[in-house]
Amino acid sequence: MAEVTFASLHEKLNFLLKDHGVHNFDESGLDLESVSSLHAKANALCSAHGGEPSSMPADTLAQLHPKLDLLIKGHGVDFNATDLDTLESVEAKVDAIIDAHEDTHDDQS
Repeated sequence: MAEVTFASLHEKLNFLLKDHGVHNFDESGLDLESVSSLHAKANALCSAHGGEPSSMPADTLAQLHPKLDLLIKGHGVDFNATDLDTLESVEAKVDAIIDAHEDTHDDQS
């Protein structure tokens, strides 16, 4: 299993942003090795789903999970993570969202 990095998570989040029609996301001002950069992309995804993430805390990996849970619920996926302060738990949820997107695209074929 490959090591989870900020770069690998950003690659997956970029796929989701594009797949959600968020083509104008500007990451140029972000420190891509920071938790805040993950929150910025999760906020954009939540907004694309009709959520209002700006009122949610955005300081830790654990605080990223309610945003990911909103996206997971919006895709009809059941998922629970146990250790919320790890990049691995974030990746597991992001992967679940990607899988839901791929299943949706497969159903439309």
